[in-house]
Amino acid sequence: MQIVIVGGGQVGTTLAERLSGEGHDVSLLERDPVLAAELQESLDVRVVEGNGATADALRRAGAADASLVLACTDSDEANFVSGRVAASMFKVPHVVVRLRDPAHEEAFQELSRHDAVEIVCVNPEAAAVDKIALLLEVPGALDIESFLDGELLVAGFPIGERSEFAERPVSDMRLFFAETPSLVVAIARGDLVMVPHGAEMICAGDIAYFALARSDLAAFLELLDQERDEQFNVMIAGASRIGLALARRLQGREAHVTLVASEGEAAQRAAEALPGALVVQGPVTRAALLEEGEINRVSTFVAVTDDHETNLVAGLLAKRQGARRAFALVDNPALANLIGETAVDAIISPRLLAIGLTLRHIPRVRVHSMAALLGDRVEMIEAEVGRGSPVCRAVIEKLALPRGALVIAVRRGTKLLVPRGQDKIEPGDRMLLVATTDLTAKLHDFLGS
Repeated sequence: MQIVIVGGGQVGTTLAERLSGEGHDVSLLERDPVLAAELQESLDVRVVEGNGATADALRRAGAADASLVLACTDSDEANFVSGRVAASMFKVPHVVVRLRDPAHEEAFQELSRHDAVEIVCVNPEAAAVDKIALLLEVPGALDIESFLDGELLVAGFPIGERSEFAERPVSDMRLFFAETPSLVVAIARGDLVMVPHGAEMICAGDIAYFALARSDLAAFLELLDQERDEQFNVMIAGASRIGLALARRLQGREAHVTLVASEGEAAQRAAEALPGALVVQGPVTRAALLEEGEINRVSTFVAVTDDHETNLVAGLLAKRQGARRAFALVDNPALANLIGETAVDAIISPRLLAIGLTLRHIPRVRVHSMAALLGDRVEMIEAEVGRGSPVCRAVIEKLALPRGALVIAVRRGTKLLVPRGQDKIEPGDRMLLVATTDLTAKLHDFLGS
């Protein structure tokens, strides 16, 4: 495809590298002349200097002939205009727009409902709320994703020295989980990330990602000696859109919610928006304030202020003062990759969520969704198996998948399988694969038509 990406920030450049690597013809549109020049030197894509919210810049970037426009600057307003111009003036068949404010998303959808093109709004803040809510359901998990309409979970857990899994090969998992089938789909070991084969050892200090049916979650957690918290007592630091939306979500689940707002005006708005929640005003990194909020009785502390370094510090402080779990919203790539290396239990990156959400909406043959794990170093692909696909009617253990790729789940009608090597892929199956990111293009070729 010919693709135009508007915005040369972290999201735009990552998408440009990824899609160019898959063989697409990518143009990256960036309004800052200095940054545009730097990107032209560092990226193997065409970089065009200009304001992506103008018709002239979009035309110079190739929007008139593009199959897809991705508007992913840091500005909702710029993305809004870019998407509208691409859809209405250039009739681009597929438009994906990054919008964080629900009011902007509602207006964009209303203005676009009569366009004869496919338009998708991606909201990384809403995705962050979804991810935090899912993490709260799975004690001990550092990271989590759901697939196959929520029926399958992929969750990462730290492997301690006393863990039953430490110093055992991946193939031993079938001994532990004979009644609740599970696969180890990825392992992070320091800077090394791998999709393991059966003989690969799980070591103390690893982060191991398991794929399991959601219906087996309770039994799986029992085997991991993790107890679910039936009475959520959650403290949220930050009266941001994410903080308020998360508080409303948790109140709907009858959780006890305490929200900490740094400023008096924000605290007042939060109190009005969240009847029944305890709203406290003060700095989220003040130890005395956390003590007053009985942080030692909090099951999970979630820091979602607009200052991501503050979020990390607040999470570390909350853990030190007795919170059982602490999550932090962090978008600095260097910090977001510290999963498992700090006392903070989970790091949520809107940047990575935006990349994963956008990749899900790239038009591909039979691909239903995609998601990234471990700082975008591992990728999950959910695809439908067509009759002409090389994998159709093949036995899984005989598939010529490249090393570093693995079939981790199959849904056949209403039946979900965490497959064994002897299982066969049938036409119409929904299949979930995992691979290191460098193999993504090969997997798309492998899936075929």
